[in-house]
Amino acid sequence: MTERRKADTRTEVSRAAIRLFAERGFDETTVEDIAEASGMALRTFYRYFRSKEETVAPVLSAGIADWVERLAACDPAVGLLEAMTTSYRAAMRHAREVDGVDDEQLRVVLRTADGHPALRAVWLGVHHDCEERLRPVIAARVGVGVDGLAGDGLAVDLAAGAANVAVRVAMRRWALEGRGDAADRVADALLRVAEGGLLRT
Repeated sequence: MTERRKADTRTEVSRAAIRLFAERGFDETTVEDIAEASGMALRTFYRYFRSKEETVAPVLSAGIADWVERLAACDPAVGLLEAMTTSYRAAMRHAREVDGVDDEQLRVVLRTADGHPALRAVWLGVHHDCEERLRPVIAARVGVGVDGLAGDGLAVDLAAGAANVAVRVAMRRWALEGRGDAADRVADALLRVAEGGLLRT
């Protein structure tokens, strides 16, 4: 089986799991339920995931990866903040219209993660990877090298970390409050970070 096929299978299982979590609740959904909904045996399920918490990672990671790829492809003449918000809106739109990731399903996952340490660890892991992906893209856009914690490399690290946290916090609040547009919340959070927020006081 090719790596692409394995990745596709993981994504299919992830979508089925997220749908079940939204319909039945996370605690009420078993690994057996997810395997059955995915049309696979339980043993096959465990070849792809170690637990039901891990099943959310492929869909969440795909959304992050799409955002970063779109950011990298933005016109270099566009400022970093505008490029981030525009690319995030496009990625969210693609997730809904093409990948079929429903807003309410996503809200359920993020709300559930808030009270489940194992699921929250998966969510944080996705964002750790996001920050790693953002660093070289930001460096390329602003024309500096990524050189650890020195010089311009520190500015790149800070920008990647701040943007990553802004997205994570905005999405969490969007999920918990249960209203509004996710991309709007992210855009507002990125703007606040760019302007300095309370750190300027």
